[in-house]
Amino acid sequence: MSKLTINEIAKMANVAKSTVSKALNGQKGVSDEVRQKILSLVADVNYQPNATARALAQNKTGIIGFVLPHSASTSLAETYWIEVITAITEEVELKGNNLMVIAPSSNNEDPYESLRNIVLRHSVDGLIMGAENLNSEIMDLIQKSGIPFVFIGQNPLYPHFSIDVNNEEGAYLVTKEIIKHLGDNHKQICCITGPKEYIYTKNRINGFIKACDEENFSGYHIFSTDYSAENTQKTVVELLEVCPNPDAFFIAAGGDFFLSIMDILRLEGLNIKKQVLGVFDDARIFDYLDFSIISAKQPLQEIGQLAAKNLFDLMFDKQPEKQVQYLSVNIILR
Repeated sequence: MSKLTINEIAKMANVAKSTVSKALNGQKGVSDEVRQKILSLVADVNYQPNATARALAQNKTGIIGFVLPHSASTSLAETYWIEVITAITEEVELKGNNLMVIAPSSNNEDPYESLRNIVLRHSVDGLIMGAENLNSEIMDLIQKSGIPFVFIGQNPLYPHFSIDVNNEEGAYLVTKEIIKHLGDNHKQICCITGPKEYIYTKNRINGFIKACDEENFSGYHIFSTDYSAENTQKTVVELLEVCPNPDAFFIAAGGDFFLSIMDILRLEGLNIKKQVLGVFDDARIFDYLDFSIISAKQPLQEIGQLAAKNLFDLMFDKQPEKQVQYLSVNIILR
């Protein structure tokens, strides 16, 4: 059978075109009996709605925007955001929409110029955003626009619906394993974190300190960096001046940050195999390292799926159950 139009479906069901549209899009104003009749008919004739026509009829673009927290070259160098975007894309496509990836510029005086233009033109139906770097100006604009949005992670200035991992619990569990592996010979642990102002950094530091305090372990040092290569190198050199031969490291972020720290430690002549290492993230490369490592594996696919589902709930005037939905991490011992 050739593809039918929505008008032909309406005639076959003996209802108005608007009734068919409401039934297909899960909107109110249609009785359960009529909705079921229309859905059964649609299934029988294998009707496939035209996505462009449907978007125009509903004053929708059919596009969901995903906003990276850093420039594309920085964010997409990490597997974290690649895996999250992949999961989001799958959920978005299931709803008949397309995903637009938006990255702040690293070369522009206004890093959010492209996002600002997209919001002003209402070029997307909803936004999923990496929360940590968004400034007050762009957030005010998004809120005034009425475009639904959700966060991945949390923004300290704008409490809102978000998906996050339990950073404090994860850091606590990794630190407990580090201390356990050190045994009775433990003396010093150095914790290296990201920017102090990030919520997840604060939570990971809290978890680290909590585990040390529970074990009556006072020999720890905490150093923060902004993740840049220059600042990271400077921080690690400073760390080794304060603590020349630490027994263990807790690196409170993964990806290239972890690898950069490993490079610097080797250049400084530290034998990494003699230290106990813990890291808040996981990567396949850890399977091939020639030293032991304790990692906190984040559920990246679930993060992306839940963020997309929560956004679609908001787009259809349904509130997510929780403002912040926390997911647990898995502790991996290698």
